[in-house]
Amino acid sequence: MITTHQNGGALTVMLAARTINPLSRLFQRELAALIDTLESRRTALHGVIIGFHAEPADSDHELEHLMALTAAQAGDCMHMLGAYNALLRRLESLGIPVIATLGGAVSGHALGLALACHRRISLEDASFSLPQVQLGVAPAAGEIARTVRLAGLQAAMPLLLEGVTLSAEQALNAGLLHAVADSEEQVAELVRGAMESDAIAAQPWDIKGYRLPGGALNSAPIQTLLQVAPAMLRERTGGHLPAPEAILCAMVEGLQVDFDSALLIESRYFCQTAISPVARNLMRLSQLRTNLATPSALELAAALHTRYADEVRALRAAAVPEALLRNASRAAGLPAPPAADADAISAIESPDAAPLAFADIRDRLLYALSTTAQDQVESGAVSADEADLISVRLFGYPAHTGGAIRFVQHIGPQRYAELASRDLAPAVERA
Repeated sequence: MITTHQNGGALTVMLAARTINPLSRLFQRELAALIDTLESRRTALHGVIIGFHAEPADSDHELEHLMALTAAQAGDCMHMLGAYNALLRRLESLGIPVIATLGGAVSGHALGLALACHRRISLEDASFSLPQVQLGVAPAAGEIARTVRLAGLQAAMPLLLEGVTLSAEQALNAGLLHAVADSEEQVAELVRGAMESDAIAAQPWDIKGYRLPGGALNSAPIQTLLQVAPAMLRERTGGHLPAPEAILCAMVEGLQVDFDSALLIESRYFCQTAISPVARNLMRLSQLRTNLATPSALELAAALHTRYADEVRALRAAAVPEALLRNASRAAGLPAPPAADADAISAIESPDAAPLAFADIRDRLLYALSTTAQDQVESGAVSADEADLISVRLFGYPAHTGGAIRFVQHIGPQRYAELASRDLAPAVERA
């Protein structure tokens, strides 16, 4: 996973990007051995160059480990993250320049380790991302604390809260890179310049007088941002995804304490999100490698669209107001209801019918779609895993539930049985 090559006073380190895992004891042992070596040789070195290569690896291994994480293992998770953070802090305090050279797609923990280097020099075609939020978990191992302290609170938000991918130029403008080169030769030239400069081999937040880019927490622009950010986040996620909210908390709380305490806060939020059912659902969906262009997949998608339109039409016929219908579908995490035609609006049942409650409308939509998917599974047209992925990708069933079949486990079999036993449907004739 880690190889080294010394050339005079420079030591080049190469890491297999996909094997970088804070929760891997094997990787931690190799990283610790490397740092031991660097510390023992630092008087003879004038710089360390760290590069990353995309060596083929089982990319699902970490997800399988995280999906098996339970609340009982939270303590061990915190211990592992604490040990990994201590290793990166040793790297930061080595006392000689540690320079990351970056190219290709630099993502997740590879970017996290690069952020622990004193300088980051990138090829112009590189890209950078922290996609953990899309899997329902908060970034860990200092990725939040370092990103926020390098880029500032507002500039860090898209990377951390949405998992967006930045180009090298965007990362440079955000303060995450020190230079962008157009060739390997220029990278080497910039590396030499960095090792020969008089710049202090330390992170900005470890130097007296450090100021947060973009304004301190108590500055007027940041205060205004923090007043609206939680509402904007909830508007975007519908309140279904705990990871973005946890990340925002870690970002803000981490800036109110010293750096090492910020790492501890970040670790707690990671463990909190990693053991959530939503994270397991999102990670499971990301592992399914199903062909979504098969006739059976398209048939299920069509059946879900038809059933959704039927349910919406029936609810309109039961005099459910449009605003209530839209809000209930959004609260469920479903697509917006199909537009109503004139006939549907005029086909209102008796105004004396008992009004349906908001929760009943929301639950009925989810339950009806779930039973439609189950019918397809029971017929043998698709597997349960396929039905979940199809329902999410081709229809828009809420991903946080894990899909139309997984929905049963998400809300619990008892709750699902309660929905099945309740008469949620208005008295309209079904075709």
